[in-house]
Amino acid sequence: MRKAHLLICPVLLLFCQPSFAQESSRSGSAKQDTPKVIETDDMKLAMKAGKLQTAGKYDEALKVFAQAIDLKGRFTPFVYHNRGMLYLHRAKGSQDRQSRIADLQHAIDDFQTSIRLGAASKEELNRGLEKVATRANLDEATNLLEKETHR
Repeated sequence: MRKAHLLICPVLLLFCQPSFAQESSRSGSAKQDTPKVIETDDMKLAMKAGKLQTAGKYDEALKVFAQAIDLKGRFTPFVYHNRGMLYLHRAKGSQDRQSRIADLQHAIDDFQTSIRLGAASKEELNRGLEKVATRANLDEATNLLEKETHR
């Protein structure tokens, strides 16, 4: 599941836009310090879920993603995206047709929710979810589901 981890990391990195600490110098002007990421509880849980996913502990990861979603924090659109990625990758690796279809349906739901929440957000980065990776992943999951259900 190394691919899943590689796809999740860019989304996490995109969200983790640095908020720069400002420090006054003796002359009174502000100076940029090193980037400082303020981690929210939902972000921490999402990263924990990502590690569980990478370790192949999907059921545990899904529980942690659900905890992160329940927090309804500013990272929620990304949590839905990342959980959708877990479902998509699990579906791709599944040999059981019913499980694959169920996971693809869950992935589609999560990608759509991610896009909807991102579009409604006041934060520019969240609004960009549709343009970044979520739309492409939604299209992929939708195409796979269509192929799977039209056999």
